[in-house]
Amino acid sequence: MHIRRPPSPNFFFILAMVLAIPAFLMYLGLLPFIPDEAIRSLVSLEMMQTGDYFTPTLGGDLYIKKPPLYNWIITGFFYVSGHPNEFFMRLPVIVFLLIYAFTIYHFVRKELGDRMGILTALMFITCGRVLFYESEHGLIDITFSWLTYLLFMLMYRFMKQKKYLTLFLTAYGITAISYLMKGLPSLVFLAISLLVIFVAEKKFRLLFNWRHFLAMGLFVLIVGLYYLVYFNRNNIAPESLFTALMGETTRRTVLRFGWERTVKHLVTFPLEMFYHFLPWTILAALLFVKGSLRKIRTHPFLWFNALIILFNVIVYWTSPEVHPRYILMLIPPFFTLLLYLYFNLKDEGSILCRWIEYILGGVLIVLSLGMLLPLFIEPVRQFPLIGLTSISLLLTLGLIAFNYWKQAAVRFFWVVIALLVLRIGFNLIVLPARYMEAKEVQSRDIAKGVGTQTRGTPLYVWWNPDRTPDPYYGRRRTEYAFMFYISAERREQLRFSSEIDTRALYIAREEDLEGYDVDTIQQITPPDHQGVLYLVSFRHAEEP
Repeated sequence: MHIRRPPSPNFFFILAMVLAIPAFLMYLGLLPFIPDEAIRSLVSLEMMQTGDYFTPTLGGDLYIKKPPLYNWIITGFFYVSGHPNEFFMRLPVIVFLLIYAFTIYHFVRKELGDRMGILTALMFITCGRVLFYESEHGLIDITFSWLTYLLFMLMYRFMKQKKYLTLFLTAYGITAISYLMKGLPSLVFLAISLLVIFVAEKKFRLLFNWRHFLAMGLFVLIVGLYYLVYFNRNNIAPESLFTALMGETTRRTVLRFGWERTVKHLVTFPLEMFYHFLPWTILAALLFVKGSLRKIRTHPFLWFNALIILFNVIVYWTSPEVHPRYILMLIPPFFTLLLYLYFNLKDEGSILCRWIEYILGGVLIVLSLGMLLPLFIEPVRQFPLIGLTSISLLLTLGLIAFNYWKQAAVRFFWVVIALLVLRIGFNLIVLPARYMEAKEVQSRDIAKGVGTQTRGTPLYVWWNPDRTPDPYYGRRRTEYAFMFYISAERREQLRFSSEIDTRALYIAREEDLEGYDVDTIQQITPPDHQGVLYLVSFRHAEEP
């Protein structure tokens, strides 16, 4: 049905939030954990099993690469579920993604109006990387990025209000929380952003004011209390822990990869980020329109966003091993700039704005027709009701495309709705297809079988004492996801061990058993593992 009068931005916001429920929650727990998820999940599960929430562990070994705050959040959701699983591990990401969207809306609306606030928030949750990756996985980065974006916005607000003590206390309070989530990157964002805003406002001397030192004390108090408890519980040298945290921050930089790969990354980084945050990064072309930079420079809020992006992105632009999720806190400020330029230049009759609209409209038409493809692709074409699903998506996206072309004032809002519908179609068609083909699904079933089979018997992951732990991966001898599913099924911690107990069972690699006298209970062949695992028992307590 053609709507003659364009709906209001509030209509689209409500509609988008309604569509977000199936878009982000449907089949959220269908697929097994990816490696990074498995680490977060296993650390959280072991906290629940040991009752020690101050000492993150993996297989009973100290896990010192990340502080525990995000694991506390996951643990809380695990408790709600009653049994740890993929859905409740990933649910915090969806909760914080929506909180992030409302935060973007709140701050942008205050400075640039309702339409800008709503659309910027919706653009963020529907950009490619967020819509089709970050919202599918239970990683730290959405929550960490929300805290960092909140840091940026509150710094701007309190600087504008000249509430310097509040600014410093808020900045260091948020940084203490984000530090306990991800470690040293939070301090990097804080340091750069403080310099940016105080230099830009010509108040550099305030960085040496007593208010700043008081706020530093707040950070030390919050973080220090955690480490006071941590070091009191664990026999580990502080320098070992902080060296590991520093390594997590510097291992992706030129210090590890050298100049050749770094120079290559300098060229490819903008192109990669353009790709990952499509379709909205197409608006970046507006930055090259004459007068665009002047428009940004003369607006205090836009100029602050631009400076925050420019100086914070340098760290990642010069780091060869960077994932797009590391800069999610910079994407809303970037979209704010691009969207402001779009509306401003469109009002001026810019031809480039019209071409951008033509391109996005053409994409909508192609996407609509693309909904027929599942009818011809194996194994999707065999799914029950695939015909009804495909035709329904075709008609829905076709109607959206029709209104897109008819309602010029709200075209970007219709793109948002189309993308959310596309994600629902992705959930209905692509995720089940992945489930059918994923090797990790078979591995999950095998792990749960091992957990059920060995319940009530001591079980360890065997570590040959003659083997030297890897400097980065430690004593890992199997995938952490495999360990998680076994541990969750047994409802007790699955530990690494180099001690022989003839009453216990062990999961081991063949090369780690050379010279030992063992009984092989079962050969385990998870298809996503490199090599075969064995479930064994030792005949003798002595080492060879």
